[in-house]
Formats: sequence, structure tokens, C-alpha cells
Amino acid sequence: MLAFILSLSMTDYSHLAKVIQVEAARGTMDEYCVAVSVLNRVRSPHFPNTVASVVYSPGQYEGLSNYNISPNLSILNRIMSKDGQKKLLSAYSIIGDRTDFKGQRMLKYRVASEDPMCHNKGNFYHYHWQT
Repeated sequence: MLAFILSLSMTDYSHLAKVIQVEAARGTMDEYCVAVSVLNRVRSPHFPNTVASVVYSPGQYEGLSNYNISPNLSILNRIMSKDGQKKLLSAYSIIGDRTDFKGQRMLKYRVASEDPMCHNKGNFYHYHWQT
């Protein structure tokens, strides 16, 4: 995963920042877990193989499909930093290869033993084949 993170372009990070901006609990580890779930999709044979293609796939990341936003520079700088890259690796150690997440409104469907969370106000993470 480290080599993959280090190979991301500025454009990739910009797309990740946009997803974080609309999908993650701000200022928490959930930001990094959302980013890692996107990167897991890029690495998976079940999804498109670029960050942009994953982020803008129809029916995904509702906040992005409803608005044309610019990346939040604070988020962008945070995830691109050396510390941010370490936190992306830490996020991977929490969610593993999970590619999907559900937000707080869906918390009643979470199976705590199977669906990790990165922050109690954030999303819970699962695999694409879980419903």
C-alpha cells in the first residue's frame, strides 16, 4: 500500500480531497479511511482502476455527483503531507481492503464485529459484496 500511496499524483490527491470533503467526518481519522476505501477500489478488479474513474463513477459519492466543488486546500495539504501518508497507512490497518462505507444514518445496520469505524462520528466500512 505504501508504494501505491507514494505513486499518487497531485490530481489523484485532489480527487481524494473532494471525496473526503463530502463524505468524511471532518478533522478525524475517518478522512483517511474514506480516502483508503477509494484507493482500495482503484486496486480492486471490481472497480475502475484510476482515482478519477472511481470517484466519478455513476451512483457513487452522492455529494460529488450533486455539486461541482473544488478540493478543500486544508484537506488536500493534510493528506499529501508525510504525516498524512502515515495516517493513510494507519487507516489501511483499520479498514484493510474494504472498499465501501455507510454513514451515520445507516449505523443501525452495522455489524460491529465485521464493520470497523475510524471515528464514532464517521462512517463504517465494509466490503463491496456485503449488503
